[in-house]
Amino acid sequence: MPIVEPKASHGMVVLGEGTVYLSHMPMFMDPHAVQYVIEVTLKSATGDARQIYADDRRTTGTAVYTLAPEPFRISDLVAPEGQEPKLTSFTGTLFRGHFERGGTEIIDPVTVEVQRVINFRHFDHHASRPPALNYLAFGKGSELFLAHWITKAPDFDHHIAIRQASGNGGTVLTDDILRKGPRLEIAGRADRPADRLHESNQVTAKFLDGGPVGVDLQLAIGREFYEEEGDLATEMHFH
Repeated sequence: MPIVEPKASHGMVVLGEGTVYLSHMPMFMDPHAVQYVIEVTLKSATGDARQIYADDRRTTGTAVYTLAPEPFRISDLVAPEGQEPKLTSFTGTLFRGHFERGGTEIIDPVTVEVQRVINFRHFDHHASRPPALNYLAFGKGSELFLAHWITKAPDFDHHIAIRQASGNGGTVLTDDILRKGPRLEIAGRADRPADRLHESNQVTAKFLDGGPVGVDLQLAIGREFYEEEGDLATEMHFH
């Protein structure tokens, strides 16, 4: 009989102010061995949840915001082409800081409505580590983000902003390209925590997928929001 995925609480990093994105905080153990980024809207009975969150972020200057959702099955976020996912909304608690490490509740409960799944993939323990540093790009308008492309243990979760992006031939990270969650390779950096991007870095990148071939991107890196190595140090019960 096939293994039935159990419901579990899948913590997420919260990014963006005008448009809100949630990025799963994964581990190399089932059922958490999935990297995904979703575009969402936030709702609350106590007021405009997105505005409450955005105002709190601006007022406090805090980098890390997280969401602790009700238990659900990750696989319910996606469905075969032409079908609707089983899960299009869920509830949870929004925290300033890390919800497992002394974070402060901001909105409880908050209703999350999934607008778009930007990236979704199960980890493959047969995968090889990329020869160079890889990131997933997403965002909209002036709010542009990078999430480290996670492959195999030991690895690291990392979220950072792009302050400015330009490309040869005038090609940039447009909203249409970012909807696809393109994968970028950073020139001259190995895929390891010591070589991760930092604020004020100026780097060259190229599209590995989801964008035009042969385009060199020049990226000015902005604020770092989240970095985690401990949760991805080892592989446990991985199928």
